Amino acid sequence: MKQSQQKKSFSLISSIFAILLVVILILACYTFYNAKGMSYLSNDSEACNNCHIMNEVYSDYLSAPHSQKIAGQPRATCNDCHLPHGFVSKWIAKAKSGVGHAYAFTFELESLPTNLSANEASKQMVQDNCVRCHIEYVQNAVNPTTIPGHDSSALSCVSCHEGVGHKRGF
Repeated sequence: MKQSQQKKSFSLISSIFAILLVVILILACYTFYNAKGMSYLSNDSEACNNCHIMNEVYSDYLSAPHSQKIAGQPRATCNDCHLPHGFVSKWIAKAKSGVGHAYAFTFELESLPTNLSANEASKQMVQDNCVRCHIEYVQNAVNPTTIPGHDSSALSCVSCHEGVGHKRGF
Protein backbone atom coordinates (compact mmCIF):
# COMPACT_ATOMS: atom_id res chain seq x y z
CA MET A 1 0.00 0.00 0.00
CA LYS A 2 2.79 2.44 0.87
CA GLN A 3 4.57 1.88 -2.43
CA SER A 4 1.34 2.58 -4.30
CA GLN A 5 0.90 5.90 -2.43
CA GLN A 6 4.50 6.88 -3.18
CA LYS A 7 3.97 6.21 -6.89
CA LYS A 8 0.77 8.28 -6.88
CA SER A 9 2.50 11.08 -4.99
CA PHE A 10 5.46 11.04 -7.38
CA SER A 11 3.08 10.92 -10.35
CA LEU A 12 1.12 13.90 -9.00
CA ILE A 13 4.30 15.94 -8.40
CA SER A 14 5.60 15.02 -11.87
CA SER A 15 2.29 16.05 -13.46
CA ILE A 16 2.23 19.39 -11.62
CA PHE A 17 5.84 20.03 -12.60
CA ALA A 18 5.11 19.19 -16.26
CA ILE A 19 2.05 21.47 -16.31
CA LEU A 20 4.03 24.30 -14.72
CA LEU A 21 6.81 23.83 -17.24
CA VAL A 22 4.34 23.97 -20.14
CA VAL A 23 2.68 27.12 -18.73
CA ILE A 24 6.06 28.82 -18.30
CA LEU A 25 7.06 27.84 -21.84
CA ILE A 26 3.80 29.20 -23.28
CA LEU A 27 4.21 32.46 -21.35
CA ALA A 28 7.83 32.79 -22.52
CA CYS A 29 6.80 32.21 -26.15
CA TYR A 30 3.95 34.72 -25.84
CA THR A 31 6.28 37.31 -24.31
CA PHE A 32 8.92 36.73 -27.00
CA TYR A 33 6.26 37.11 -29.72
CA ASN A 34 4.61 40.13 -28.10
CA ALA A 35 7.98 41.87 -27.61
CA LYS A 36 8.87 41.27 -31.28
CA GLY A 37 11.73 39.08 -30.11
CA MET A 38 12.75 37.91 -33.58
CA SER A 39 13.54 41.51 -34.57
CA TYR A 40 16.34 41.58 -31.97
CA LEU A 41 18.14 38.85 -33.88
CA SER A 42 18.51 41.22 -36.86
CA ASN A 43 20.86 44.13 -37.44
CA ASP A 44 17.96 46.52 -38.09
CA SER A 45 18.02 49.68 -35.97
CA GLU A 46 14.23 49.73 -35.99
CA ALA A 47 14.34 46.81 -33.52
CA CYS A 48 15.82 49.20 -30.96
CA ASN A 49 12.66 51.27 -31.27
CA ASN A 50 10.34 48.38 -30.30
CA CYS A 51 10.23 49.92 -26.85
CA HIS A 52 8.62 53.33 -26.32
CA ILE A 53 11.49 54.43 -24.08
CA MET A 54 13.71 54.55 -27.19
CA ASN A 55 11.41 56.70 -29.37
CA GLU A 56 13.37 59.94 -28.90
CA VAL A 57 16.77 58.26 -29.30
CA TYR A 58 15.62 56.49 -32.46
CA SER A 59 14.21 59.75 -33.83
CA ASP A 60 17.57 61.44 -33.14
CA TYR A 61 19.36 58.58 -34.89
CA LEU A 62 17.14 58.97 -37.98
CA SER A 63 18.17 62.63 -38.29
CA ALA A 64 21.87 61.99 -37.58
CA PRO A 65 24.57 61.32 -40.20
CA HIS A 66 25.06 57.63 -39.38
CA SER A 67 21.48 56.76 -40.40
CA GLN A 68 21.86 58.29 -43.87
CA LYS A 69 21.64 55.55 -46.47
CA ILE A 70 24.28 54.64 -49.02
CA ALA A 71 23.21 52.06 -51.60
CA GLY A 72 20.06 51.44 -49.54
CA GLN A 73 21.89 50.71 -46.28
CA PRO A 74 22.49 53.09 -43.36
CA ARG A 75 26.09 54.17 -42.80
CA ALA A 76 25.89 52.59 -39.36
CA THR A 77 23.18 50.76 -37.42
CA CYS A 78 22.66 50.81 -33.66
CA ASN A 79 24.48 47.46 -33.50
CA ASP A 80 27.45 48.85 -35.45
CA CYS A 81 28.05 51.43 -32.73
CA HIS A 82 26.76 49.76 -29.56
CA LEU A 83 27.95 46.14 -29.90
CA PRO A 84 31.35 44.51 -30.35
CA HIS A 85 32.01 43.22 -33.86
CA GLY A 86 33.36 39.76 -33.06
CA PHE A 87 30.72 37.10 -33.71
CA VAL A 88 30.77 35.55 -30.23
CA SER A 89 31.29 38.80 -28.30
CA LYS A 90 28.46 40.49 -30.23
CA TRP A 91 25.94 37.78 -29.33
CA ILE A 92 27.10 37.65 -25.71
CA ALA A 93 26.67 41.42 -25.40
CA LYS A 94 23.29 41.26 -27.15
CA ALA A 95 22.12 38.50 -24.80
CA LYS A 96 23.31 40.33 -21.68
CA SER A 97 21.60 43.52 -22.81
CA GLY A 98 18.41 41.69 -23.77
CA VAL A 99 18.15 39.83 -20.48
CA GLY A 100 18.84 43.06 -18.58
CA HIS A 101 16.20 44.96 -20.52
CA ALA A 102 13.67 42.14 -20.20
CA TYR A 103 14.20 42.03 -16.45
CA ALA A 104 13.92 45.83 -16.09
CA PHE A 105 10.79 46.07 -18.23
CA THR A 106 9.20 43.18 -16.35
CA PHE A 107 10.14 43.83 -12.73
CA GLU A 108 11.35 47.46 -12.49
CA LEU A 109 8.76 49.42 -14.47
CA GLU A 110 8.30 52.01 -11.73
CA SER A 111 11.99 52.95 -11.70
CA LEU A 112 12.66 53.05 -15.45
CA PRO A 113 14.20 56.34 -16.62
CA THR A 114 12.52 58.45 -19.29
CA ASN A 115 15.56 57.85 -21.49
CA LEU A 116 18.14 55.11 -21.20
CA SER A 117 21.76 56.12 -20.66
CA ALA A 118 24.84 54.21 -21.73
CA ASN A 119 26.72 52.40 -18.98
CA GLU A 120 30.52 52.31 -18.88
CA ALA A 121 30.75 49.05 -20.86
CA SER A 122 28.50 50.48 -23.58
CA LYS A 123 30.50 53.71 -23.70
CA GLN A 124 33.69 51.70 -24.17
CA MET A 125 32.09 49.65 -26.97
CA VAL A 126 31.00 52.85 -28.72
CA GLN A 127 34.49 54.33 -28.37
CA ASP A 128 36.09 51.14 -29.70
CA ASN A 129 33.71 51.13 -32.68
CA CYS A 130 34.33 54.81 -33.44
CA VAL A 131 38.06 54.07 -33.52
CA ARG A 132 37.55 50.93 -35.63
CA CYS A 133 35.53 52.75 -38.30
CA HIS A 134 37.38 56.05 -38.29
CA ILE A 135 40.96 54.94 -37.56
CA GLU A 136 42.43 57.22 -40.25
CA TYR A 137 41.22 60.28 -38.30
CA VAL A 138 41.40 58.89 -34.80
CA GLN A 139 45.04 57.83 -34.90
CA ASN A 140 46.08 61.49 -35.01
CA ALA A 141 43.59 62.91 -32.52
CA VAL A 142 42.64 60.29 -29.94
CA ASN A 143 45.50 57.80 -29.91
CA PRO A 144 48.16 60.29 -28.67
CA THR A 145 45.96 61.04 -25.63
CA THR A 146 45.91 57.38 -24.60
CA ILE A 147 49.68 57.22 -24.05
CA PRO A 148 50.46 56.70 -20.33
CA GLY A 149 51.67 59.89 -18.70
CA HIS A 150 49.65 62.17 -20.96
CA ASP A 151 48.70 65.28 -18.99
CA SER A 152 44.94 65.09 -19.58
CA SER A 153 42.62 62.15 -19.73
CA ALA A 154 42.18 60.28 -22.99
CA LEU A 155 39.82 61.83 -25.48
CA SER A 156 36.50 60.19 -26.17
CA CYS A 157 35.06 60.57 -29.66
CA VAL A 158 31.65 61.57 -28.29
CA SER A 159 33.18 64.29 -26.12
CA CYS A 160 33.43 66.35 -29.32
CA HIS A 161 30.97 64.54 -31.59
CA GLU A 162 28.10 64.03 -29.16
CA GLY A 163 25.23 64.29 -31.66
CA VAL A 164 26.64 62.03 -34.40
CA GLY A 165 24.64 58.93 -33.42
CA HIS A 166 21.89 60.46 -31.32
CA LYS A 167 21.57 63.31 -28.84
CA ARG A 168 20.26 61.51 -25.76
CA GLY A 169 21.43 58.73 -23.53
CA PHE A 170 25.18 59.03 -23.74
